[in-house]
Formats: sequence, structure tokens, C-alpha cells
Amino acid sequence: MTDSTQDILPSFRRVVLFPESVLVLNTNANITKVDKQTLEMFGWENEQEFIGKSFSDLIVDQDKENVQNEFQKILLNKNIYGLQCNVKRKDESVLRISLNASVFTDSQGAPQEIVVVIHDITPHLSELEQVREAQKQLSEAQQIANFGSWEWDMTSNKFRWTDEMYRLFSLAPQSEVNNDSLVAYVLEEDREKVKNFLNQSIADGEAVIDYRFVDPQNGSIRWFHSRSKTFYDTNHKALRMVGTVHDVTREKELDQVKTQFLSMASHQMRGPLTTINWHAEMLLNSQSEGLTDTQKKYIQELYNASKRTVRLTNDILTVSELELGRMPFKPEKLSLPKVAKRVLEDYERKIAEQKINLKEVYSENLPDIVTDLFLLKTIFSELISNAISYTPPEGTITLTISVDPTHTNTFLIAIADTGYGIPKAEHDKIFSKMYRATNAKVKVMSGTGLGLYIIKLILQLNGGEIGFTSEENKGTTFNITIPFVPKAVPTIPLRS
Repeated sequence: MTDSTQDILPSFRRVVLFPESVLVLNTNANITKVDKQTLEMFGWENEQEFIGKSFSDLIVDQDKENVQNEFQKILLNKNIYGLQCNVKRKDESVLRISLNASVFTDSQGAPQEIVVVIHDITPHLSELEQVREAQKQLSEAQQIANFGSWEWDMTSNKFRWTDEMYRLFSLAPQSEVNNDSLVAYVLEEDREKVKNFLNQSIADGEAVIDYRFVDPQNGSIRWFHSRSKTFYDTNHKALRMVGTVHDVTREKELDQVKTQFLSMASHQMRGPLTTINWHAEMLLNSQSEGLTDTQKKYIQELYNASKRTVRLTNDILTVSELELGRMPFKPEKLSLPKVAKRVLEDYERKIAEQKINLKEVYSENLPDIVTDLFLLKTIFSELISNAISYTPPEGTITLTISVDPTHTNTFLIAIADTGYGIPKAEHDKIFSKMYRATNAKVKVMSGTGLGLYIIKLILQLNGGEIGFTSEENKGTTFNITIPFVPKAVPTIPLRS
């Protein structure tokens, strides 16, 4: 450059976007000119205190060598762009700056002066440090909670995992990952379920899953709970998916201990409760002539209470045995209509008392099903009991058994009622353990909240599924699909 630096400070202020300060150095990097902003930035009162100093004297020791090397090159390269370093103010406080520098030459091209534009980036650095600190705290929190998160940019097919994700999956930090990384060490029985989890998230916008992971380092099996959410463009094209992975092994282990305790307690309770129930029934049937009305009332209440308690105990025992994978499964050929009719006989009295209109619709020439009799009876019992309990007097219950037209070698069992229905906001909770709809609690005081959960677990043993449609105050229809022959009998504990 051959321009004079006589008016260099104001001219630079016009062409440089938002300059913090401008100063001029001679070819030995000593300061010859400064502007007001430079004095304010460095905390000096007048330019005479500043002029004559070596620019190197302003640099902190650890950055000094690097800056000196860059300024030695500037006489050849003519420019420096975006050099960052720490500098000292008059009071010894430190600023982080970014500087650009250019060499001005005489008419023969000999270097005369160096103009330096300095930008104070300390505030921006502080913001960056805050972000880094927040990221550090998030990473520490995720590690404490065994909770990792990930993001999949579906447009570029790029993945981003947090540090805890790499630790959970026993992978080297920042190594290359993709969807296969999520599945690579999943227990074989759960692998297809994880793939379906990703597909469901793309189709429905979100998904939830529990699955088991085999640690490649020590072979231990851990339980992961994962959630995902998908984001779309205006044409509903999937753009991005985010998800979380939570190591819930400890929770699963505690849950199994509780289930084992409930199983043991239920076994121990069932004997005495059955005895109480039997003696109360004997008193009502054979000794009623010698009892006063008050005594009959008390014994009837005792009998009813013991029946409810026996039912609850049996439900808890069934749940615990299913969850622990200890429920015997003895498949045999059975007629669905015959088993249904046998179960309905147990509810004839209750149906008559409530004046319920029961309709049975069975397709002709239905093949036999190959499954466990106790489990099949349990499905029908829970379905029928629920329908009776949540249908007001003189309502209608329709039980239908047919071949599913949409699936090969599969039955369709439907039970429809004209009962209280299920509030729409609670549809996603209805198969949860111990859950009862809010309107059901008001209408019917008794109930364990285990019936539908039991059905769901049993259907997992049979390879079947359950769904429903419901409208509050109009009724509910539960639809069960179950194969003619069970697909497989799991040998591992079931979890929902």
C-alpha cells in the first residue's frame, strides 16, 4: 500500500465494520499512533503513556511468542487476519482480542507502518464459556442420571450423540455413529423391536420403547428406556429426529424384586382367603335358617369382601408370574366359543342382577386355537368382568368371535358394551398397571386396575394384540387379535 497513514485512523473507521480500536506500529512493532478507543480499551489516560511501547508488551506471556511470530511474517505476507490473543490492560486485567493488521509501504514498496484493528471479543468469549459450562453441566447431569440424548439430521443423515450416549453404548467418544449403532448390541430378541421403534417415530411423530442391551465389554445385560420425537417440514417430510436413552437397569431390578415379593405374598395369602371365603359361603348356604337378619347381613358382607380380596390376590399373582416369566404355558387345542361360554357361566348371576342384555355372536366353522386354557379363560374373564362392571343396568354387551379378515390364521375377539366409556385424554394410559379411568373410579368403587394389563401380558405370550375404541358415556369396544397357534413362547421375563 502506498497510502499515507496521516489520516489512517478516520479512514479505517469508515471502512472497518464496528472497529473497537485502531493503532499504528512501525516496522519494529512499536506503537506510533493510537485512537481514543484504544486508550479506553486498554485503560490508559493519554496517548503519550501508550506511544513508544512495543506491541509485544501488551500481550500476555503465554501468547507472546505466537503473536511475535505472526508479526515477523507480516512484512512478507502484508496482512494478518483474525489473530486471537489475550492482552493486558494498564490495571493488569486481561482482555481477549481479535486483530487484523495490514502493512503500508512507500512509493518504492518498502514497508513503512503497520495498521492494526483490534476487536474486543471478551464479552463473546464469556458467552461462549457460559455455553461450554452449560454443556459441561448437562454432560455431568446426564452421566449421573445414566441419561443420554441423540439427534439425527435425516436430510444429511448426520448423527450427534452426547457424551453419555457413547458411554451407555460402550463406544469411543466422538466416534462415527448411525442408526446401526443403536441396534448393534441390542439383545437379539429385542432387535426387531428397536428397528420398529425408529419406523414408528417416523410414521407417528414419536415412539417409546424398553429394550435390552448387551455390553460388548463385559457381556452384561442392561435395560434401556428410549423415547423419540420426529420433526417434519410443511409437506410432512421427516427432517429431524431427536431421542433419549435412559439406563433403567436398576429400576427393572427393583421392579423384579417387588414382583417376586408380591408373588410370594399372594401365594401365602391365597390359602387363608380361600378358607374365609369357603366358610362364609357355607354359613350363608347351610346355616342361614339359624341366623338373624343382622347376622346374615354381616356374613354376606364378609363373603363379598373375601371374594373381592381373593380376586385381587389372584390378579396380583397372575401379574407377578407373567412378569417374572414363570407362568406355565401348556398349549392344547381349544374351542374359543366353548371356553367363552364356560366363563360366561360364572357371570350369569351378575348379568341377571343388572338386567344386562348379553349377545353372543360366533362365526361358524371356527378352527380350534392352540393355547393355554388358564390364560385363555383369564382373557375372557377379564374382558367380561370389565364390560359388566362398567356397563350400567339394562345396558348391552356383545361378544363376537370370528376369523380376522385382515390377518392370516388369526382370530378376532371383540367385546362391545354400552357403558361409561373411557375419556379420550386417558386412552394412552388404559393398559398401564393399576390404572383405572377417572370416570370408572367414580361410577364403580371396586376394581384392581390390573385386568387390561394382564390381558396385554398374556397376549404377548400368544403373539396377540389388543386395541380399543371408546367414547365417553357411549361405550367401549375391545378388539383382540390372536393367532391360531402361538408364534413363540418367551423364556425371558416380560416387561411392558
